[in-house]
Formats: sequence, C-alpha cells, structure tokens
Amino acid sequence: MKMTWDYIAGFFDGEGSIIHNGKGYRATISQTDLDVLERIKQFLGYGQIFKTTKRKAHWKESWVYYIARQKDVYHFLVAIENHLIVKQQTASKAIPILKNKIKLQIERELKSEKNIVETKKLRKEGLTYRRIGRELGISWSHARRIILKHGGSSSVG
Repeated sequence: MKMTWDYIAGFFDGEGSIIHNGKGYRATISQTDLDVLERIKQFLGYGQIFKTTKRKAHWKESWVYYIARQKDVYHFLVAIENHLIVKQQTASKAIPILKNKIKLQIERELKSEKNIVETKKLRKEGLTYRRIGRELGISWSHARRIILKHGGSSSVG
C-alpha cells in the first residue's frame, strides 16, 4: 500500500481527532494497527506514536499518533483539509487560528533573538544588568539570565 494524502485524510476523517485545549490544537489518530501509524508518521516526518492503556482486559492493544507542534498541526490540516468530509469544518476553523498563532510565535522568537544579541552587546560595553533591562524594556533578572544562558561577559555588577 502506497501512503498518500488522500489515504491519510480518509483515515484521519474516520479515526482521527482535532483537539483544542488552552495551549493550542492537537491532531490525533487512534488505531489498533501500529504499522499503519508508523507508515503515516514516516510519510509526514513529524508527530509521535504512543501506546494507550487498555481499559478492559479483552480490548486489543492500541496506539495513538499524536501531532502537537502547532506548526506541524497547521501543515497537516492544510494538506488534508480539502480531502476531509466529517472533520472539514473543524479543520477549516482551526487553520486560520493556527496560522496566526505560528506568526505570533515567530515574532516572539525574532524579538527574543534580538534581545539576546542586544543584551550581549550592551554587557560587553560594560552596562549593568539593571541598565540593560531599562535600555531593552526587560527586567534586570531577564537580562542576567540571557547572559548566563547565552554567554557574554558577566564581570560587571
């Protein structure tokens, strides 16, 4: 069997879930055939497979393919959205929310990287943590943590 987006979309439509919690979206597929989940994971290149606990002794063993990274959930839903029937409305609702969330995450990462570079530069110029904090609009303790984590001179008080 060749793995395709159509197959994955149909499989997800029947066996999968789109879960929204306070932190974001998750996509899961529950299945008793581990091989199918491993092939889906290999095709996609992301996600994790977890063995579930049997709640009744006579139940078959089962596994869950779990996609948690927001960027991965977004790419997954975009790829299968037009192939879905049952879950298409939920996927269509989640996609713009995920897109915005990823955009904000990238902006935070860029700002963080800029703060790291600026903090290291100001520290090398001999500024104190408090002064760096005032210059960059961050707390002095955050400036100190940046220096301790990412290196830079820490000889000034």
